[in-house]
Amino acid sequence: MKYISLIAVAVFLLGCNQKKNSTKTENFISIDQDYELALKTASKENKLLFIDFYTTWCAPCKEVDELVFQNDSIQQILKKDYVFLRYNAENDTVFHLSKKHHVSSYPTGLVLNSNGYVVNRKYGFPGDDFKSLSKSVLEFTTQSKELSKQAKFLDGYSNSISISKYPKFYIDYINRTNTKINPSELNAYWAKEQDVFSEEYFSTLIYFAREASNTISNTTLQNKKKYVALFGKTDVDILFYFLTSGKFNTAILEKDQLKYDEAIVFAKEALSKSWTDDILPSFEIDFLKAQNKWRTVFEINHQLKKEGKFSSGEINYFCWDVYQNCDDMEVVKKCLSWMQEVISEEPSYAFLDTYAFLMYKSGDKNETKKIVEVAIEAAIKENKKTEDLKKLLNKL
Repeated sequence: MKYISLIAVAVFLLGCNQKKNSTKTENFISIDQDYELALKTASKENKLLFIDFYTTWCAPCKEVDELVFQNDSIQQILKKDYVFLRYNAENDTVFHLSKKHHVSSYPTGLVLNSNGYVVNRKYGFPGDDFKSLSKSVLEFTTQSKELSKQAKFLDGYSNSISISKYPKFYIDYINRTNTKINPSELNAYWAKEQDVFSEEYFSTLIYFAREASNTISNTTLQNKKKYVALFGKTDVDILFYFLTSGKFNTAILEKDQLKYDEAIVFAKEALSKSWTDDILPSFEIDFLKAQNKWRTVFEINHQLKKEGKFSSGEINYFCWDVYQNCDDMEVVKKCLSWMQEVISEEPSYAFLDTYAFLMYKSGDKNETKKIVEVAIEAAIKENKKTEDLKKLLNKL
């Protein structure tokens, strides 16, 4: 298995639910999938409704469920103010919550007031253990409770769902009946819609923003303040990140310097400095790779490495990218030197695997064979698959 650098994402959900519809353990109320029952219960109890959007394959969902929400102490804290709805986001043909709230990443957490209006939204809670995850969750639920006490909610969302107002391509995509994306169809819909501030328009736009044309993106930027007032800063920031990504992706795919420069200008107008400081370097790297300027990319990463900002995992990820996509043997040799440093400190399967394939690319079959044999031993010890390494061995 190749090393992939991931940003840990976890979001608040309830996991004590065992029955199909609902459970009530010492007034801790959890309801499964039935939105109407959940909202009715929240209204009756005069509590907030927390909707946990999850999928059955979502590992972070399962992790936070086991670490946090099956914990009695957390339940005792949260039961005072919340009713919980566990909602399988991929089973959306009845209540259409995934469509209304444009849910495209999992898990996603949403807080509604007892009247069904959106109070707050959270995409991910940082943490990888009970202490950090529970801290993140409680900070969010406390914030949501305070917003509700101040009678605050997002004005752009109604408290009902009118599925007929959404375009067919959007409904079909989320229902998984047709997942083919037609950018022309998307942009035609956005161009002809009169009410660009409706929640239906906003939901489809944020969901497919990377496919938006320059005209749609630029018009949306002109209306940014209104969108923030209606849908909140969190979602609007994400919308403009997606729009920005779309512009960069096009420029990189076409290797077009003018479009790349225009994307930078758009990013700086649409996003805060903290956003651009975070995302522009990675787009620069991708643009350089697209132009086969791997030596420049290596020098950028070399500087990060000298500053202690390029971890072993990041080195491994970059070197695997070089193996797959770079034909500059000078860069390959330098990456081999890096990988030798990495495995001298940590001879794990993931690192040895990359080192072996990179050595094979360099043309040194004898050394490759030695490394492959060590990598296979490490894979067996770590209970990893060895098929690719064995195939490589057969080539030698």
